[in-house]
Parts: sequence; structure tokens; C-alpha cells
Amino acid sequence: MIGGRPFFFRQSREGGTCLERKSLCGGTLALLTATLLLTFLPGCAKKDTGQAFRVVPRPSPVGGTMVLDLLSDPKTFNPALASETTSTQILGYLFRGLTRVSPYDGQVKPDLASRWAIDRTGRRVVFTLRRHLRWSDGAPLTSADVVFTFNRIYYNPSIASPVRDVLTVGGKPFLVTAVDSRTVVFETARPFAPLLEELGVEILPEHILAPEVAAGRFNTAWSVRTPPAKIVGDGPFLLARYRPGQEVVLRKNPLYTPPRGISGPYPGPLPYLDTVRLRIVPNQNSTLLRFLGGRSDLVGVSPAQVPVLSGKTREKAFRLLVRGPSQTETFLTFNENPRAPIPAYKIAWFRDRAFRQAIAWALDRKAMVNVVYNGLGAPIPGPVSPANKAFFDPGVFLYHHDLARARALLRSAGFHRKGSRLFDSSGHRVVVVLMTNTESPERLSLAQMVRAMLAPLGIRVRVVPLQFNMLSTLVLASHQWEMLLFGLTGTLDPHGNATVWRSTGFLHLWDPGEKTPSTPWQAEVDHLFDRGETEMDPVRRKAIYDRWQEIATREVPMVDLVSPDAITAVRKTLSGIAPTPLGGVVPHVSLVAQTGRLLLP
Repeated sequence: MIGGRPFFFRQSREGGTCLERKSLCGGTLALLTATLLLTFLPGCAKKDTGQAFRVVPRPSPVGGTMVLDLLSDPKTFNPALASETTSTQILGYLFRGLTRVSPYDGQVKPDLASRWAIDRTGRRVVFTLRRHLRWSDGAPLTSADVVFTFNRIYYNPSIASPVRDVLTVGGKPFLVTAVDSRTVVFETARPFAPLLEELGVEILPEHILAPEVAAGRFNTAWSVRTPPAKIVGDGPFLLARYRPGQEVVLRKNPLYTPPRGISGPYPGPLPYLDTVRLRIVPNQNSTLLRFLGGRSDLVGVSPAQVPVLSGKTREKAFRLLVRGPSQTETFLTFNENPRAPIPAYKIAWFRDRAFRQAIAWALDRKAMVNVVYNGLGAPIPGPVSPANKAFFDPGVFLYHHDLARARALLRSAGFHRKGSRLFDSSGHRVVVVLMTNTESPERLSLAQMVRAMLAPLGIRVRVVPLQFNMLSTLVLASHQWEMLLFGLTGTLDPHGNATVWRSTGFLHLWDPGEKTPSTPWQAEVDHLFDRGETEMDPVRRKAIYDRWQEIATREVPMVDLVSPDAITAVRKTLSGIAPTPLGGVVPHVSLVAQTGRLLLP
């Protein structure tokens, strides 16, 4: 889904199905990926082996199954609590919001709502829900569910919901009231520019979850141990089965009402598919091996794998869809949290702007693109991808590889060399633990390149890869980390970055839990986001976010690295798959159909 959600951690590169809400996401391993494929699939370098897959038409495009792979188990089935793509990539099939954003032009479209009206002040919006909406258990979906979702869940201080950061104006929640069963009113303290986009957040069922909220159990409701039948949604699919470490199975929701404007080329109710099967596999290499073996239908492809795959499209019955620069952000960040359980002298390094800038100057981003991504990507200067043409600031400063400047900055901050080793002014040797997630060969390759590129400065980097869910828990809960190489999904409107860049943001990774901004520049960033959310003039609004990008690249609490091209391999058995400028290759999952059946040799 696009919009309506803050950033979230990404576990690996974009799989191509959608642009997630902002969720938690030298080159030996990148080269190893291709080597492994050539070793285990000897025919990969040839155009035809005589063992080609065949696609035969199905009698009807209605029904059928789509098989995808996941790199990790979900952490929750509760959309109000999910903060990483291991969960959100599943929940996007099960739940929906009042609005959605078109993957073609970025315009806000109706979803659960059929229409809305904005008053002259820009502070009051009246939504009318679609007729005959029902939850998957048959209960009616009404404006009472909308009011409950916002007032009792998203704005409930006892519920740790990451979406709260983007659902306030000047720190004040929206006033949400129901007029009748189909009419709900949102009133804001001030005009709120991204309001329609942010109302893509999921609506939840009052009749199911109100008892959990009243009993103080919501933060553990709909965990991965919950029986699937008890998870009641309004999306195109239902949770049918979850087997940890093996698969998540979704089945068609017979009570689904598609959004206005969504209709398909075939007769029959949407969604066309009967089943979506999500297999949980150990790493990205496994996903590609399974795809080439005919065991899955769609897979995100690393640019390093393109030379291996380009000659196999006919034999293995798939298409390669290259969509150019993605919205994703791969970055390094530092633990500046004074309360973190790491040595205080290391926190002092990380809080020193000169140290962070030295790291930024020492990294050769062009080499990263060439080695890890086979040249299919680009260095990114800051938190807004150049692919986001509406808000990217082309004048923002881009660090390039300059070891002399890096060394000078370290000297100015009191660091000194003894032989090949770097020490701080108190005599501590500069040794840093860099964590990333095991499921992504590209991130592991980037981490090793960072280690090699910082070695000439005398900095010793120890790379520690961890499973994605374990790593996100360390970062978000225990704060027991030093330096992190991770990724974030993208949003079209910069307001989605508030959850990362505001001092109080749920994903304010480098210094979480700030009661007040700890630095003048952070206070200015907070002020910019306050202004940006209420500025209705597009030109002035862009200037506000340009200033934020300038501060971000000067202070570098996050050292942005590269953004790979978005590439997806799609089986020829599927229709309803097409690249879109903003939202992956699945414009709307309800329109995906299995038009063919794959016959293996």
C-alpha cells in the first residue's frame, strides 16, 4: 500500500508488490549470489536447455493461487502495533483504510470511503462510507468502527502504536465523530496538508477489539499465536493459516467490497484469486532458487542477479520488470541514546557531528552501487529519494569519497592515530560493532564494504549479522546496538518521515524517547515538520522540506548510502501485474488473476 502509514523497517530490498508504509527495511556476498545460482542451476547462463517450463491457460481466470516468499515470520497480526515489513506485508492483504493512494499518479482515491467533502477552512472533512461494508465475520462496518479505531486505539496513550506520530497536528489529535452509521467527521486544530493520505491507516473492528482495549490487553491482542479465525478484517483476503517458520496462507474474503473505481477485465467478484500462499524462507538466495525452480510466482530481484536471470525469462516462463530508482532508503545510523546500554565514550563519538561526517566522507557510494548492485542503482544524498520528484531537493549536498577530509574531521574532534589504529582523546581505541540483518545478501555486502572503507581511518568495524526480527527488537526495545545498517520503505509525502525525524517519533532511532529536542538542529527539524504539515501552498511546503533535507545531510544522524533500482521477476501465469511509477508492480492485489497454469518439465 502507498501512503497512510509511517515509515517502517525493511528486511531486504523491495519485493515489488507494493510500496509499504514507512516500515523498519567489499561486495563478496553480492557476487556470491550469482555464483551460487550458477552452481546449483547449471543452465542459468544458457537461453534454452530443452527443459523449459510451459504455461497452459486455465479454464477461468477466477480462482487460483499466487505463491510468494517471505524472508521472516511476522511479529504481529495487529496493524496498530506493526512496525516492520515482516508484519505489514501480510497485514496489507487483510485490512484497509478510508483512502488509498494511486500507484500511477499519487492522487488520493477512495477505499472504505465513497467520497469526502472539505470545508472552506480546510480543518473539517466529512467522509461518507461505502454502502453495505462488512467485516469478514459478517458484522457491519460502520462509522462507529472508524471512531473507535482513532479515539480508542491510535490516540490511546497506553497503546504503543507507531502510526500516532503522523495522525496529529501540532501535537493535537484529530477530533473524530460519527454523524450516522455511514458518515464520520474529522476536525483538525489547523489545516493539515497530508490528511487525506494519512487516513489510509487501517480501520479496526470495534465489536472484536473493544473488549481487549477495555481490559488493557490490546498491546498483546492479535499476536502471532492468535487463531486465524479470530482475526477479523475488511481487506480482500483473510488469514487462513499460519505455521511458524513455514508459511502464511490467505484465502479470499467473500464479503470484500472493492474500492470505488476498482474493476477488473474478467467477470466475477474481486479478488480474483482464491488463495495467496506466503512461504517463509531463510534468505534472499533461497527465494530466487525457489522462483527458478517454479515454486513461486513473483520475487524481488537484486540488480546483481539480473545478468543471471536475463537469459532465463523464456525457459522459466517469467518477465523481468525494471522500474528504475526505488523509493527505498538504505542507511547507516549511530546510537546516540544517552540511556543506551553501551559504553558512554562510544555514545560521545556518535553524538559528535564531526565523527558522523567523517564516516560519511569515507564511504565510496559509487563503488557500493557498482559492486553490490551491478551498477543498477544510485547514491542517495539524504532521506528523500531522487525518485520522489515532487519533494526531492536536487541541490542537497552529496558526500563523496574523500579520505583526506574524513581524517581532518577526526583530528578536529580530538581523535589521533597510533600506527594503523584510531584512538579518541581519552585513549579509547575506536572499535565499532555494525549490525545488519542476515536475510539480505546486499546489506551484508554493504556492511563488509563499510568495514573495509573505514579501515584506512584506523576504525575497526566488527560486522554482526542478526535475524531481522531479533535485530529490530534490539533496536526498538533494548537499544543495545552501536552502528546499524538498515533500510526504510518510502512514502510520497515527507510528512511520513515525521515518525523518524521528529524527536518524539516512534522510529527516531538514533536518540529515541526524547522529551524535548536534545540539540538546536533537532528543534529546528521538529519545527519544520510542524510547519510542513499545516502549509497548504505547494511551493512553500516544498521549501520547508528542502530545508529539512539540508539539515539532515549536514548533521547526518543517518548516513544515507544507495538506492537500488526496483526489479521484479513475475511468472507469466499471472495477469494484473504491471510496473507503476510509484507503487511496485501490483496496482491492486484484488485484480491479480492466475490466467495460466505452470507445467514443469
